[in-house]
Amino acid sequence: MKRQSLQFSEPHKQAILEGAKVQSRRILKPQPTKFTTAWYADAADSGRWVAMGPSPDNPSELRRTSSWVRCPYGKSGETIMLADEAGEPFATAVVVGVRIQRLQNLTESDARAEGTQALYQSSALLPGVPLQTAFALMWCERYGSHAWAANPWVWVVEYRHSSPYENLESQ
Repeated sequence: MKRQSLQFSEPHKQAILEGAKVQSRRILKPQPTKFTTAWYADAADSGRWVAMGPSPDNPSELRRTSSWVRCPYGKSGETIMLADEAGEPFATAVVVGVRIQRLQNLTESDARAEGTQALYQSSALLPGVPLQTAFALMWCERYGSHAWAANPWVWVVEYRHSSPYENLESQ
């Protein structure tokens, strides 16, 4: 599977280059069609994930609710390309973690790792708003007014900016 680059708007690009954004959420496609409560990584291949949910016969038992899926952005230890909105690479990063979670399970530290504080620190638009709320507003700006309420399953990709794109060709 060819890995997709992670694309970012200009403010997010700057937050990455300043080290303030080290985590990104992307909607998992396709979303599971059956009731799902958790996702598990394959012990033999951390790049593969399967959804699990309660069994109709015995709700205390979990059963598969999806086929195996792979994160299109890579897995821990891999190098990924970071690109701007036009698809032009601006840096590489090393993936340090991947997980699947519900969008609304975002924590305060997740919102900070998403660069939310850096993006709104100097803004008079949202003074005193909790970081999760500021992130939810940004999410709706990008994906539509009901995108936060839909609470989709998302890929959470944690990364560390490693080098500007220009240095790749000389390595």
